Amino acid sequence: MGFLGDIRSLHALEIAHLYDDNENNTASKALLIGFSQVAKNEKVKKFMLKGKEITANHIEACSQMLNKEHLPTQPLLDDLVTTSNFAPFSDKLMLWHKIDMFSMKIRSYANAASLNGRRDLGVMHGRFMVDIGKYVQSGANIMIDHGWMEQPPKATNRKELTDNKE
Repeated sequence: MGFLGDIRSLHALEIAHLYDDNENNTASKALLIGFSQVAKNEKVKKFMLKGKEITANHIEACSQMLNKEHLPTQPLLDDLVTTSNFAPFSDKLMLWHKIDMFSMKIRSYANAASLNGRRDLGVMHGRFMVDIGKYVQSGANIMIDHGWMEQPPKATNRKELTDNKE
C-alpha cells in the first residue's frame, strides 16, 4: 500500500487532494515571490524566500505523484509576478497573511492524509505538515520580535469575574 511491493494507482480522492495541493501551492509560491521582492525587513524577506522554497518542494512532490500516473499538473504562475519592488502592503500584513495561509495548509494536508489509503501519501503529507509547522513558528517569532503579534480575542473568564467580587 505504498512502501514495498505493488503500489496501487491513485484513487479519485487522492488525485483531487494532490491537484488541490498543487493549485494552492502554485498561487502561494507566486505570492511569496512578489512579497519577497517588496519586503523591507530582511527577516521578513528571508521568511518569504524560505516559504517559496518549501512551497516549491511541495509542488515538486505532488507533481511527481501525479506524473507517475500520467496525470496533468498546473503550470506555475511565477512568470506572472511583476518586477515591482514597491510594497502595496506593510511587512506586518504580508507576514501575517502568509502565516495564516500556511496554517490553513496544515488543515488541508491533514485532511488529505486522513482520507487516503496509501502509506507513501500519508508520509508525504505528514512531512509537509512538519515543514509548515516549523515555518509558521518562525514567522510567529518574527512577529513577536517586532512587537507585531497581538493577543487575539478570547472567551471571558467567568470564574475570574465571580471570584473578584467581594
